[in-house]
Amino acid sequence: MNRGNKLLDYVKLLDSSIHVGGFTHSFGMDVLIAEGSIRNADDLESFMRCQLHPSIVRLEGMAIKGIYSATDHNDTWRTALIDKLVHVQRTPADLREQATAMGKRLIKLARALHPWIEFSQLEHTLAKYESVGCLSTVHAWINHHLDIPVEEAVMGYLHSAMSACITEASKVLPLDNETTQELLVRLAADLEHEWNTVSASAADGPAQPTSMSMKSLFPSFHMLGAGLHAYRA
Repeated sequence: MNRGNKLLDYVKLLDSSIHVGGFTHSFGMDVLIAEGSIRNADDLESFMRCQLHPSIVRLEGMAIKGIYSATDHNDTWRTALIDKLVHVQRTPADLREQATAMGKRLIKLARALHPWIEFSQLEHTLAKYESVGCLSTVHAWINHHLDIPVEEAVMGYLHSAMSACITEASKVLPLDNETTQELLVRLAADLEHEWNTVSASAADGPAQPTSMSMKSLFPSFHMLGAGLHAYRA
């Protein structure tokens, strides 16, 4: 199977996992819609551009890039650290169990599609460091083992997340198909621009599997470092 087909089949699994995982709740979009802060396509586009895109690019997007670097260096501790950081910064307390289930679901589906991948390695890492297995972590690890370039892995995740939010919003907002498609095109361009800007600003030099590089990627790195040192081999 060529790389394009592998990625296409995998993306279908990612989309499924995102849509069933209460993904939009993590960003507060459903609350804003219920409160009336998001009432139409213009409100939704403003939310996506000003809140969702900057947030997801800087956290999940850079986390995926960090997982790639950690996996390249066989640094399982760093993989678990990134995973925990995303978990505590992104997941509301009432959705912690659901967030774990999302990652496990993706592993289960991907294992059936790609049985030659040693998923036990990832599961061992998560268990060893008592980590969660956030969707972005599992996504990055799988794509790395499918030999998908990191930029494709990042954009695949970001676009799936964006599409999930638009799909959920269209169920309760007055958005016809034409409006929805036009919105998707504009937001896809904005999301790609946001990622290119953030990724370029972080590319000051080759990534190193050290605490210093983690601090440069994630300002809140220090919050989790002490908790994981107890588990580091």
